[in-house]
Amino acid sequence: MLLKNITWEEAEKVLKNNVVVVPVGSTEQHGPQNPLGTDHLIAEKFAQKLDAVVLPTVPIGISKHHRFFSGTLWVSYESFKNYLLDICMALKYHGVTKILFVNGHGGNTPCLMDIALQMRDENVFVGIYEWWRSIPEEITKKLYPESPAKYMGHAASAETSLNLFLCPELVKMEKAKNVDTLWAPKKFGGIVTHETKDFTDCGVVGFSKDASPEKGKIIFEACLEELKKLVEYIKEVQI
Repeated sequence: MLLKNITWEEAEKVLKNNVVVVPVGSTEQHGPQNPLGTDHLIAEKFAQKLDAVVLPTVPIGISKHHRFFSGTLWVSYESFKNYLLDICMALKYHGVTKILFVNGHGGNTPCLMDIALQMRDENVFVGIYEWWRSIPEEITKKLYPESPAKYMGHAASAETSLNLFLCPELVKMEKAKNVDTLWAPKKFGGIVTHETKDFTDCGVVGFSKDASPEKGKIIFEACLEELKKLVEYIKEVQI
């Protein structure tokens, strides 16, 4: 149920005692083949498949590290956090005690975790779902038996495949590239804070040329099952 499509009287009936879903993502570069809206579009598609109240999507996130690629937009950590906290507090005012962020962008994760902890002080439980963390291992091994990390990177095969399945008209597969690098490479037991441009000149991190709508369908359906399980779990959480 999309909150934007119902009346206040309908909202009064469905908000209380329900898990309310907030899709969040980014507007940032995803290689030469994928749309800038990849992260929030994917998050929105997952959220809309749930038996829950779904808020309008938050389309811009913490993406400054992609700023050297045209079209990337970003907000500060503080702005993002305060904006989403205000949304959570507005939901609390209407009696909501359980919120789930369906997050499509890894750069948002630390901030969402901060929000979740802060809202516990308000007696509101906040969960965070991220599709790339929920792919069952057997699916990853089946689709990418060799070097799976290279296919699960930014704008790589898995993400591009999801786009091919969910919004094929926005993908330019003839421009897909294989880039033999990993995200934020670890060095000598530490992590060096790189800008995206420091290790990829096209925005792709990993291999994307083998992406397909068939792979996207497998990934989407498997992840959606995990997401549905998470929603049921949150429904039972005692706060």
